[in-house]
Amino acid sequence: MNELREELDRTLRALPVGEAPVERARRDGRRLRVRRRVTLLAGALAVAAVAAGYPALARSSAMTPATPLTGTETGTGTGTPSASPSGHDPLVTDGPALPGAVAGDVAQGTVGDGWWQVLIHQPGPGNPVPADPCVSFSLSTQGDSACTDLSVFLSQPASNPGAFTFIGEGATEATIGEAADDVDYFVLTFTDGQQLKLIPVTVSGERYVAWVAPDSMTVARVVAHLGSANFDSGETSTAVPFEQPGQPPMFGLWQAQGEAAAPRAEGTIGAGTADGRVWSAAAYEGPWGTCFVPGNTSGTCVPVRQLTSTEVLGGWVANGSPAGPSFGSAAPGVAMVKIKLSNGKSVEAKTAAVGNEHLFAFWTGDKVTPVSWTAYSAAGKQAGTGTVSASSVIIPASS
Repeated sequence: MNELREELDRTLRALPVGEAPVERARRDGRRLRVRRRVTLLAGALAVAAVAAGYPALARSSAMTPATPLTGTETGTGTGTPSASPSGHDPLVTDGPALPGAVAGDVAQGTVGDGWWQVLIHQPGPGNPVPADPCVSFSLSTQGDSACTDLSVFLSQPASNPGAFTFIGEGATEATIGEAADDVDYFVLTFTDGQQLKLIPVTVSGERYVAWVAPDSMTVARVVAHLGSANFDSGETSTAVPFEQPGQPPMFGLWQAQGEAAAPRAEGTIGAGTADGRVWSAAAYEGPWGTCFVPGNTSGTCVPVRQLTSTEVLGGWVANGSPAGPSFGSAAPGVAMVKIKLSNGKSVEAKTAAVGNEHLFAFWTGDKVTPVSWTAYSAAGKQAGTGTVSASSVIIPASS
């Protein structure tokens, strides 16, 4: 009986999540194969740590910041897609490696009329770092991509269900993810209503998932179904992305089943003129945690439910020069933070209320980094002091 139950469970896991609304509208007799897809966490640049130990997730691309495109804010399951199908997105499919596939074949499928395949290459002398695996993907219209070292991108707190990154190739992105041991599968929902089921495949002792889609398709949420390989416990954990237009989504904060999401809020946390240039920084709080966006470039996220302490969390490089805004959080009652810089000078930053948090931003000069801080109340009374961890400092970004 146990063997029959296990076989039935494996069979059910392989079934599609459901027919996509786009496919239903076409009514052409084809059935959408939805097996595995993944989420994104970091971009083409390295992950930067922040002072309090939060993994700040960064990537680089010039763009105009805007309200992020996001999905359902609760951790209660896949729910209803947050947006109606646009009618313009191509049909995407995702399936497991076929019998006889080469070693390291994680996933394959189609985007519209084109096909794709994602491969994990074993560690060896042909990889960017011989001791680490790398990933590449093939597109029927563009050929093979370069092999990207996975060890640079796939880092996460041990409690998270997954960590993810992407590889861009023209207007198409491949996403590769590493699943935790307690993940049975993921369900990815796009804002157009299409869903993909992602079942991890083990390569070199690690469990991977992958998907490919146009970078114009936005993601509403990803739900991790927990338990173990071949077993669904019924428990889920949900991640809603922070997604800026033209950028891959950033996932980092996972919500347990039934857990309420952080409130949505946004606001400017600093602005001014320094070193001959105008600068500004905004913050977005929501189910993704808190994301900081400097001016017209891409953001970085701190995946915690609420920032409540006074910390200098990180900053950016501007145009290849280490001169750019830095950002931080403040404890309740803190109205201003005075930051001492490595050149001996100091700058003052007023705090701004964003949702249930108090945040701030300030400018650092060329080859200058923050060293320490002193917090003050609205009455000018000192409210705390601290040093800036060397692990926080600079996150590369373009402007």
